[in-house]
Amino acid sequence: MPRTGRPPLLTQAKQNRVAELIFLAYTDKQIGLLVDVSYKTIAKARTGDMFPLIARKALEYEEPFRRKMYSEFCGGTAWMLERRYPAQFAKPEVQLTFQHNSFTQNNLSIHITRAEMKEIEKEAAPVRESVKKMFANYKPAQLGNGNEDKHE
Repeated sequence: MPRTGRPPLLTQAKQNRVAELIFLAYTDKQIGLLVDVSYKTIAKARTGDMFPLIARKALEYEEPFRRKMYSEFCGGTAWMLERRYPAQFAKPEVQLTFQHNSFTQNNLSIHITRAEMKEIEKEAAPVRESVKKMFANYKPAQLGNGNEDKHE
């Protein structure tokens, strides 16, 4: 039975081209311009859920480079894989930074009464005075340019 409705946006030829461009590390916007498709469609296609052929083809383009890296060490291929798949190929310290991308937000607020504030201020006043005296008595060392001793 023939297909009805709108024809697919990404034909098989376009899917092959998108896979090649993904392998060549083009951005979604660049691929969209080259293939004449919205970058949002490319972003969906990149995951392989919408167009599994694209994901499969992109891995097929990569396969010879992986094989070469394992048969004979090739620095360029190792570099490419390390950047493309850091979780698999990066150094352990780089992998740690990828795993510890967390954000901690502390929304702590303290409410005190006026009486508590006055009590804290009464305790802090003598400490502030002693710090003022220390700053007044502080004389920084007169350092020279290394040719004479100024610490006598």
